[in-house]
Amino acid sequence: MWFLNQETGCTWEVTDQELMLRLQASGHYEQVEEPQQHKTEEAAQTKAQTVRNMKRNEKAQIKEEQEAAHE
Repeated sequence: MWFLNQETGCTWEVTDQELMLRLQASGHYEQVEEPQQHKTEEAAQTKAQTVRNMKRNEKAQIKEEQEAAHE
């Protein structure tokens, strides 16, 4: 089960039955569905980082080719 800490906004997966009962009784936690958005955000960040790295590598390669052509 997944629980959202309403004070921090963090979502936690809880497997311990006793802890689940305590969190359900607490006013600070809310049971939520498994968070799919985090996986999507991580995938988007990973893709963006990959694109930045590719562009950086392309620029470095072009620079090296230009330097080699001037020699």
